[in-house]
Amino acid sequence: MQYELVISDMDGTLLRDDKTISPRTKEAIRRFEAAGGRFSFATGRGVEASQRYFRELQLTTPLVLLNGSLLYDPVNDRDLVVRSLTQDVVAAAWPLLVEAGLHLIVHGTRRGVVRQMTPTIAEHLELDGITVDLRPDLSPATAGTVMKILTIGEPEQLDRAEEAILAARLPVKLVRSHHTYLEVLPPEGGKGTGVTALLAHLGIPREHSLALGDYLNDLDLLAAAGLGVAMANAHPGLKAVAQRETLTNMEDGVAAVLDALVEGRPVGRPIS
Repeated sequence: MQYELVISDMDGTLLRDDKTISPRTKEAIRRFEAAGGRFSFATGRGVEASQRYFRELQLTTPLVLLNGSLLYDPVNDRDLVVRSLTQDVVAAAWPLLVEAGLHLIVHGTRRGVVRQMTPTIAEHLELDGITVDLRPDLSPATAGTVMKILTIGEPEQLDRAEEAILAARLPVKLVRSHHTYLEVLPPEGGKGTGVTALLAHLGIPREHSLALGDYLNDLDLLAAAGLGVAMANAHPGLKAVAQRETLTNMEDGVAAVLDALVEGRPVGRPIS
């Protein structure tokens, strides 16, 4: 097959809107791997939020988690690459996020922690199917290893926080993973650097990899792969940089790509 490694985003791409993986997609992944391919996913989710999926799919290829801050071996429950924010950067960014009125979830290598449980945070946790630790004393000094800070708010609040962080010239990477999410990552974070690390770990050339995504935090994911494929339901900004387009997540667009690879057909369709 032309592309021996396929890396898919999860929400809005691999997952249907009800957060499940369709039987057709499961079978397509099985066929692709049986034909010699390797399947992985790159997601903003951490280990806890993604483990039911990699166990369901019985994946053995390392995964790009926490928007590229963690390269994770699901077979041995081992961290292969860990990228974290320095305490000084967390201390500088923290008040800017709080002043913007955002809800904060601080992610370590395994679990998230919050200072208070708000209805907005509780709704997010229910959607992801995870729990977090509640620490009223949470601060930059007590946060420990910080892989990313997920902030939730209205778009104008996110804009305000992003502008303040950029004005302060803090060494971070900012990504929008949803219209109400702004994520603060290490400067070398992002799904693209995670995929580059995965390719190096597997010894697979970039041109033999294919990536699929649907939102703006997938921009560097598609750029890092040999072929970037956008879902039909993708953000226009992602379609602007993708080379091909597949079906929507509700139409099993990932399965359509994998079936085309196994059967030697063209992948998706050109983006007009």
